[in-house]
Amino acid sequence: MTDPIHTLMLAGTGLILAGATAADAAQALSRPEQVAVLVVAALILTGLYLAACSVWPYANCGRCNGAGKSRSPSGKKFRNCPRCKGTGRRKRLGRHLLDHRTNR
Repeated sequence: MTDPIHTLMLAGTGLILAGATAADAAQALSRPEQVAVLVVAALILTGLYLAACSVWPYANCGRCNGAGKSRSPSGKKFRNCPRCKGTGRRKRLGRHLLDHRTNR
C-alpha cells in the first residue's frame, strides 16, 4: 500500500477519525463546560489582541490604504486623506481602549 491513492485514502480516514474524536470530546462536555471553554478562549484571544495593540498601535488607514493621499474623481489631483490627515496610519481600536484605560 505505497501507491499514492491508498496513501491519500489513509490520510483522509485519519482526518475523519481525528475530526470524529474532537467531536466526541466536544459531546462529552456538558453545556456549561462548553460555554466556559468558549469564554476562556475569548478572554485569551482578547488578551492577545490587546498585547498586539500595545506593541503595534497603528495600522494602515482604510480609506487611503496607507498612502496618506486621497485622489480626486478624475484621478489627476490629490489631497491629504481627511481620515488620517495625510499620515497613512490610524490608531487601532484596541490601542484606543488601552489609552482610555491608562488616562483615567
